[in-house]
Amino acid sequence: MADEQSFSAAVKAELSPPVPDQPCCRRMELGGLVRAIGRVELHGGGRVALSLSTDSAPVSRKVIRLLRAVSHVEYKVMVMRRRKLRKNLVYRIYIPPQPGVGELLQIAGFIDERGNLTEWAEPLELANDHCRRAYLRGTFLGSGWIASPEKQHHLELSTTATEAADALGQMLFSYGIAARLAARRDALILYVKEADQIIRFLGVIGAHQALLRYEEVRVLKEMKNRVNRQVNAEMANVAKQADAAARQVEAIERLRAAGALSSLPAPLRELAALRLAYPDASLKELGELCRPPVSKSGAAHRMRQLMALSDSLM
Repeated sequence: MADEQSFSAAVKAELSPPVPDQPCCRRMELGGLVRAIGRVELHGGGRVALSLSTDSAPVSRKVIRLLRAVSHVEYKVMVMRRRKLRKNLVYRIYIPPQPGVGELLQIAGFIDERGNLTEWAEPLELANDHCRRAYLRGTFLGSGWIASPEKQHHLELSTTATEAADALGQMLFSYGIAARLAARRDALILYVKEADQIIRFLGVIGAHQALLRYEEVRVLKEMKNRVNRQVNAEMANVAKQADAAARQVEAIERLRAAGALSSLPAPLRELAALRLAYPDASLKELGELCRPPVSKSGAAHRMRQLMALSDSLM
């Protein structure tokens, strides 16, 4: 899973082999796939055909397994090459006009209770939690994409109908996933950019191996970012300390050039001598070298006095 495409493909490869145990979930997973990659074809005499196309071999095999488990429709499988990207294969499953096509369109939400084609007619099974999960799984298999967590946090689901996009958004929201909506060419995109919500989605659709991988990468990235912040903060403190020490040395040299050091109180003369002897030491370290030792705040107080005296000479 080195790049974005391979991570998304690996999630689909994980989800493709198993077929749900419950008949209703098989129907809804197939419904999600039909909605995501299906194209309705109208023929003469009111006959309807259905064509499903995907560039994923595991997804095409999943469609066939679900068709066999849910319906008795006859279908043809064709493998073609894209015209623009000749290296990419497209797997097309064509279901010619026959009685079972209507049932497939109904479970995908393409047909309402009167048997009329519509943008979205919510299947009754989606009232059940396990069926919603199956439908979302089918939708992801057909039109989903997840970026590699090493690079960015981004999940997408696409559809073509506004009502279907709203329904998907509500399904996601029922699991605590707040997806945003955007239009892209001829599609509507629901997208999520929060790592914890993407991980939650992977759990909802049953991609447990991908979930563990995503969580592992997120933890490692957070640890790396935390270490980087600490290192940057420490480097900034070191630079700040070095700049302050250089200004202190300059001020003490000014006092010495003016012959003012010898007339200073012994504690100030001691700290001035220590600063010149240890230009890289912190104020805390200089305070510990004093005799008797003083605290960091005590050393800082003496240094402020030296700096003020030096400033008065300017």
